[in-house]
Amino acid sequence: MNSIQKIAVIVLSASVMAACGQEDKTSLNSESSTVQTYNKQESEKHASEKLPVNIYMDNDYKVEGQQVGFQRTITNVEIKEFSETSELEFYEFYDRALRNQGLDLQKDYKLLEIDMKKEAKEEARSRPLEAFMLSDGSGLVIGDNELASQNEFLMYQQDFLATDFKVGKTLEGTGSILMAIPNEYADDPNLQLRIKQQIDDEKKYIYIDLN
Repeated sequence: MNSIQKIAVIVLSASVMAACGQEDKTSLNSESSTVQTYNKQESEKHASEKLPVNIYMDNDYKVEGQQVGFQRTITNVEIKEFSETSELEFYEFYDRALRNQGLDLQKDYKLLEIDMKKEAKEEARSRPLEAFMLSDGSGLVIGDNELASQNEFLMYQQDFLATDFKVGKTLEGTGSILMAIPNEYADDPNLQLRIKQQIDDEKKYIYIDLN
């Protein structure tokens, strides 16, 4: 079976599964994960936040009918080389089917690990059942260049991380989310994580240095 036939099979399979109402995670065509160039003149860093930084707060949040408030915080970020172990963890976090997409994570990508905590602002009857996630509109940037607009694999990951049922809700108070960043972007000294911060009804973009 040639490559065009393989892609057709993947697309057809995804369509059938979607029609059946299954919550399948997006398949990725490895050809569309190719790194593209960006405008170097627009690559100057934005002012960055010091960690830890609160990225989400809801003072009207309730646990079992008890109003306690809720907040989600990024405590640390780190870019590192992929290992065999972290590669397996990455596929477990996203979708094992990504293994069939021709990605060479250890050769072509760096691993971004984002450590987070989430908690009720007051003592609650139980822990909040929520996800470690980013707000829609958050993602990787170099200056004003939104990297996901140039790379489908990054777009897939950012959409995943902004969708609670994909990431999965948990009672745990601390956890991590993962991203695979193409080497060309990961090694850029101006690489930042742009976060859409929401404090109650107030929303704004903040930036976290990654290099």
